[in-house]
Amino acid sequence: MTDSVSLAPSFLRDAFESHASFSSQQQQTIQKQALQWLQRHISNDLEDKTILEKFAQKWRLGAQASASTGQSPLYLENLPRSYKGEKSINPHQEEALAFIQAAVPLQLQEDFKQRWAAKTKLVVSNEAGAAFKVDDREIALLQAADPDGTGTGWYLVEDKTTYYVLSSEAKGDDYLVELSEEISPAHLSTWFVSQADVQISKV
Repeated sequence: MTDSVSLAPSFLRDAFESHASFSSQQQQTIQKQALQWLQRHISNDLEDKTILEKFAQKWRLGAQASASTGQSPLYLENLPRSYKGEKSINPHQEEALAFIQAAVPLQLQEDFKQRWAAKTKLVVSNEAGAAFKVDDREIALLQAADPDGTGTGWYLVEDKTTYYVLSSEAKGDDYLVELSEEISPAHLSTWFVSQADVQISKV
């Protein structure tokens, strides 16, 4: 059996190996969202649009196998439970992990790690919902500029909605928060929100 010490560094392997140590539903939700975020940004942000296809081929079949037709899409969020790791080293999986390690830029890897390890949550606590704002101006001004609340000025989030938070800072009566996911049709992760409308706590 291959000694794990000899394996090449892999940010995804590190995540998969840590997955089993987190048994709470909240933590598993955080990790699932982190993998969804990573898959979305690999697909949308990187110039090479074949990265996930090549990764799936290596993960399932190995480098010497040709691409198989009719294969269902591979979702990163489903992989932690199928990674065998030290118990039974699968060379196909290790080759896939080495491939994606080289293909994904370091900054994207670091952003994923931050989301995987998120330890803070934000819960909307106002029955009327919470207005998430793109800056610290009064909500009336942002509503005038963005009357439909599309996220270019503001975005209404329903009561009891939970997000995971990478950072938060009090700014007057608001919090300035960076969420672990992008929200609204504008796909933003950094928002101002009234402290009176949300609760921020440890996971």
